[in-house]
Amino acid sequence: MRGRKLWIPAVSLLGLGGISLAAQTATSPPPPQTARAALIEMFLGKGKDDFTKHLPDAMREVLIRKGDSPESSIVFRISTIGRGLSEQGGHVETFESGPNILVSDERGGHEGVEVAVERDSLQSEEDEIELSIHFYKDGELQSLPIVPQLIFTMKQEKEIWRLAEVTIAGHVPLTDPDYLKGLRKEQDKANELAAQARMAMIAEAENQYAASHADKGFSCTLASLLPPAQTNSSAAAYNSPSLADEEADGYRFELSGCDGSPAIKYRLTATPLDPGAEIHALCVDQSGNVKSTSQENASNCLSGGQVINGLTLSKQQD
Repeated sequence: MRGRKLWIPAVSLLGLGGISLAAQTATSPPPPQTARAALIEMFLGKGKDDFTKHLPDAMREVLIRKGDSPESSIVFRISTIGRGLSEQGGHVETFESGPNILVSDERGGHEGVEVAVERDSLQSEEDEIELSIHFYKDGELQSLPIVPQLIFTMKQEKEIWRLAEVTIAGHVPLTDPDYLKGLRKEQDKANELAAQARMAMIAEAENQYAASHADKGFSCTLASLLPPAQTNSSAAAYNSPSLADEEADGYRFELSGCDGSPAIKYRLTATPLDPGAEIHALCVDQSGNVKSTSQENASNCLSGGQVINGLTLSKQQD
């Protein structure tokens, strides 16, 4: 009839729309897995076959046998590396896109690992993914002499991305100012630790010298603190000729204050040779407390320095 409107319940319209949407969803296949996602699944997947399914057929046929386990097969041993990372109690997060492929933190965020994607070169059915590994401590990047790098070559085989080749390399960015600054900081830290150990060795030598030379007491000559050469290995390490050197490990070592006969006191100081080095001034006296302080307060090291834990020697004389 003219002017008559056709009325369709709203519920029916919603139902038709749902059917249409469901039909579209059913006909839209999920996007294919990327090589990067396959790499993540391979090393961090929870499934039983997540690692092996991304290996080339030739490798699986030769290296995997029925009954093999991580204890008997190198392939399964490798597969546990990534899973072990996530089972250590830390937080592990992976990314299928972006600058990082993996970020983890342990010990409440005090230590962390960041795996960065340096290059992702996709060409048809082959993808070369280059990763670099960076370590953090208390939020600060730790400088390494060589930055570890891994190159994973992934190839499609039977519509599955499989790992065809792994290249292990080391990156040394000699023109990167941040890298060089961090490396210098690590070297300064190593020098300071070596100097602390040397201070303790000299202080122990002072105690032994004073005990065996009651008429002289402590000595203010580094060379006199070296006992006669011995043949056993522990004594040979202790009797290193460098103990008598006034300069070592980026420091100048000086003995003073050996007054009286016998001398009942001495002062040993270690001053950085390079004022620009990020290291502390060190000191110790007959108390046996090895201390450190800033270079600016080197003259007040004995009175205001901080005792270094683990480097307090037994007191030999008053």
